[in-house]
Formats: sequence, structure tokens, C-alpha cells
Amino acid sequence: MTLSLPFLMFQGRAQEAVDLYLRAFPDAELLELEHHAEGAVAEGGEPVTPGRAGDRLVATAQLRIGGQAMMIQDSLIRHDFGFTPAISFAVVVDTSPEFEDIVEAFTAAGSSFLMEPDDYGFSRRFAWIQDPFGVSWQVNLPLSSGQEESAQARPPVWG
Repeated sequence: MTLSLPFLMFQGRAQEAVDLYLRAFPDAELLELEHHAEGAVAEGGEPVTPGRAGDRLVATAQLRIGGQAMMIQDSLIRHDFGFTPAISFAVVVDTSPEFEDIVEAFTAAGSSFLMEPDDYGFSRRFAWIQDPFGVSWQVNLPLSSGQEESAQARPPVWG
């Protein structure tokens, strides 16, 4: 069996991201968290330092959000690329309060909107959010929400 997981690579802010995602999503689970040794640096590389005082660099973390596992890591090698909104996580919620709570958690953390929360016709409520780390999230309360089956049991109706 082949396994495919989203893999998010940070430069010193992975622990902040893990903390935000665990706060923002009510069903988020931390499956694994290992840190690099203090002072770890790639051979010949410039040291990467944690973005927040007291944090350690994340060697590997695994989260599950909405049934989807993802991997998160702080790279020990500096790179000139980051995240882009061309790739984003689509998050489908069942209720308006769940939608509002997720949007509020991201807003409180300093995220910005690529599309403000609204009814765009293809969805009862939709927001496209770029978090403080550059990862983008499309949060959707579908037109079909409120029915008996949960959002995770079927693909969303977008229009």
C-alpha cells in the first residue's frame, strides 16, 4: 500500500504551527512529535532557530485533522522558498459555529484572508485563509451542510 501525506516544511516555526492547528480544529489530534537536539544544525549550514522563545525545532510531527494525517517539520537547512496559496487545505465543516470557531482561531493568530468569510453562492459560508506561516486553508460550510450525514462521509457540494 502506498501512503501519501501532505508534508509541511517550516524554518523554525513548526512548533507554533502545530500549536495553532491543534487550537483551531476541534478534532485535531497530535499523533507524533519529536524535536531536534538542542543546537542541531545541518553540516555546513547556517543555524535555524525557533521563531518563538522557549520552542525547540521540530524534527517530525504528525497531526490528524478531519481524518487527514499530515507531517510537519522544521528544516535544518535554510531555503529560499515558502508556502504558496496555489496549494491549500480544503476544510469542510458541518455547522456554522464550527466554521466561525475555526475562522476566529486563525484570525486571533494573525492570519490574513485571501477571501473574507461570506456566502459566495457555491457555499453557505466560505473563507480562504493564509495563516501566519504562509499555509492556506479553504474553510467551507457547504450548501448541503446540516443534513444527517457528516461532512467527512461525503465530498462537499460546491455549487
